[in-house]
Amino acid sequence: MGAQTGSFKTAFRAEMLKGRRGGARKVALVAPLPFCALGVLSSGVLQGTGAVGGIATSMWNYWMALMLPIAVALICASVANLDGRQKLRPVLGLPLPPARTWWAKAACALALVLGANLVILAVSTVLTALGASGPSFFEGLAAALIATAGCAWMVPASLALTLRLGTLAGIAIPALLQVGMAIALWTSGAWFAFPPATTLCAVAPFLGVAPSGVPLEAGDPLGVFGGDAVLGIAVALALFAALAILGAAWFSKREAA
Repeated sequence: MGAQTGSFKTAFRAEMLKGRRGGARKVALVAPLPFCALGVLSSGVLQGTGAVGGIATSMWNYWMALMLPIAVALICASVANLDGRQKLRPVLGLPLPPARTWWAKAACALALVLGANLVILAVSTVLTALGASGPSFFEGLAAALIATAGCAWMVPASLALTLRLGTLAGIAIPALLQVGMAIALWTSGAWFAFPPATTLCAVAPFLGVAPSGVPLEAGDPLGVFGGDAVLGIAVALALFAALAILGAAWFSKREAA
């Protein structure tokens, strides 16, 4: 295999193997657990427990609004630091184009973000099977996929910022933007133009709660998965693609330097 002929599959496998015992996988598994505990306490499956909104609010909504952005940033910083701390020397020896290594890092981080959302889905499914009121498995799966798409832009942004400016910048800047814009813009009539707001608004029909955590009332526009939600998801995926392409070009030049 030539110096620039390695496949994406090879690069992706290398990233997953490097991170097998790293912090990224631990974050994906551990970060959702406090919200899973909130879900159990708010579900009513234990005697003397239960809360308005149940698991849709206390577990799903709070997770996506508050902790998911931080978890995404931590995952990406961990993936970047697998090589960044050694000034990218480990990837210099791979028989892969630099851009392919970048895409593998982005795919690895995005897969772990989806995995964190699936942890929430798994606990939610168990609780509803035990009689708790909440989204069905397929509603939860839709919410997990949409939330992953809504915060996907953070992956290339956090990877690049971590490699360029350091871990603190790679975590703080994307996480603060995601949380701040989501809270500030979800009430906007054009929320679909802003992926952070899409993360909260497009999942509302499946969870049955508004981004504020209040159960949706009959006739609420957020209760319908329509054109705005589809457009919001498309914008989020387009932003991820644009940032990832720019990041791949930057990473190639950085490595060549």
